[in-house]
Amino acid sequence: MERILLASASPRRSEALSALGFPIAVRPADVDESLRDDEPVARRVRSLAADKARAVAGTAGQGDPRWVLGADTLVAVEDRVLGKPRDRAEATAHLALLSGREHTVHSGLALVDRRSGDVLEAASATLVEFLHLSETEIEWYLDSGEWEGVAGSYRIQERAALFAARVDGSYSGVVGLPLAVLYGMLRTAGYRF
Repeated sequence: MERILLASASPRRSEALSALGFPIAVRPADVDESLRDDEPVARRVRSLAADKARAVAGTAGQGDPRWVLGADTLVAVEDRVLGKPRDRAEATAHLALLSGREHTVHSGLALVDRRSGDVLEAASATLVEFLHLSETEIEWYLDSGEWEGVAGSYRIQERAALFAARVDGSYSGVVGLPLAVLYGMLRTAGYRF
């Protein structure tokens, strides 16, 4: 398998790729995500993933992998978009908003072929329904620290799995790396498995 340069600081993304046997190198991208705030959320996650992948591809050297993968995840509920919380108070507000409601987790991917300069973009949208959460349950979850650094203030693969009454779509997309979408992109791009 060819190496992939992952333009993400997410340990969950690198763990998922490594668990599947992909050889990876990690180089988080430094992009201003607020520049895309005016875009519809489904487009925004694709654009941000592409911005991250291009930024890392632009700084990659001769010994770096041919393939650069960028990713981004946002949570949308009604007319609000939830990114990573700034602090515990914002995480509390996120979880209170998600409580007893459906929301959509949008995960965007971008794959840059450094050899050709081609960029493939794709996204997944997964509907998640949360149980009603009491203030005590929200505080219990926040005490775990799992809310830090993740869109929507929860990690479905950890304790928040207890809150998810229904997941309709890509579970791995909710984790932040829609694997079937990624596989399709790699096949289309000519990645050698």
